[in-house]
Amino acid sequence: MKLLLIGYRATGKSSAGRMLAQRLGLKFVDTDDLIEERAGKCVSDLVQEAGWPAFRAMEKEILREVTQSGDSAIVACGGGAVLHEDVLADLPSDVHVVWLTASVDTIVRRMEGDSRSDSLRPSLTSASSLRQEVKDVLAEREPLYRKFSQFTVDTEGLKSAETVDALAGIWEQMNSARES
Repeated sequence: MKLLLIGYRATGKSSAGRMLAQRLGLKFVDTDDLIEERAGKCVSDLVQEAGWPAFRAMEKEILREVTQSGDSAIVACGGGAVLHEDVLADLPSDVHVVWLTASVDTIVRRMEGDSRSDSLRPSLTSASSLRQEVKDVLAEREPLYRKFSQFTVDTEGLKSAETVDALAGIWEQMNSARES
């Protein structure tokens, strides 16, 4: 069984996912880390040198590989993973999708507070400000996050441990349903 964590940048997918995997004794996979490993460079360098289409192609390939592998795992997906609708529409029955959410203000605050943000999160648009970019991209992607998620965890105001507790509850619920 897998939990696929989707959502906008800085909603806690990687940090909570890593902690959840440790708690459950499962493998943790971060699709952005796999892209960087395969490309031999950070996401922002890849995007700058090869463009968003090349990044999205790698992301799609990795998303398909990760979701089709038989290993139980917690998977943190890049914020744009939902753009690969064909992959998400064809998930194995043991892959459960959780959408992590937060407000625009919280996302911006988290991104501005993350020293690695520039290398991990290159600009997605030519918006006049980070806040405007987050607002615009969220408006575009929220219908897709909603469409493909079976569960939602609002990380607004939650500490990482509280997000992990919510995710662990979902994992237990899915495990119980599978065993029934």
